[in-house]
Amino acid sequence: MSVVTLLPVGWMSETDLLRSVTAVACGCGHPSAEALLREADVRIVHVVDALNCERTGAGAAGVVSGSRVLLGAPEFLLDHGVDLSALPPIELLDGMLFAAVDGRFAGIVTVGGW
Repeated sequence: MSVVTLLPVGWMSETDLLRSVTAVACGCGHPSAEALLREADVRIVHVVDALNCERTGAGAAGVVSGSRVLLGAPEFLLDHGVDLSALPPIELLDGMLFAAVDGRFAGIVTVGGW
């Protein structure tokens, strides 16, 4: 069983972070999609379809409810112009995914056991 941890930034709720990253992960066939979808089901979070999904080795992107959502490694977000300078130094762990919405850092999602 996978464990999902959501660490949103102050302007993003856990529900909105989960909804956004789950939509992109499912739309792109990301390996974390199943665990995120299960977590959304447990929390009774309605997940909409993401549009214009694309996936590279470092991350995934798509449009969710009109907002551009990025999900992946810190380098993936940096390559797309997301400012991560406010983040404290952290140890990157397996299953740790960084998220951005409309070019703003939105939070970190960890998926363990996949």
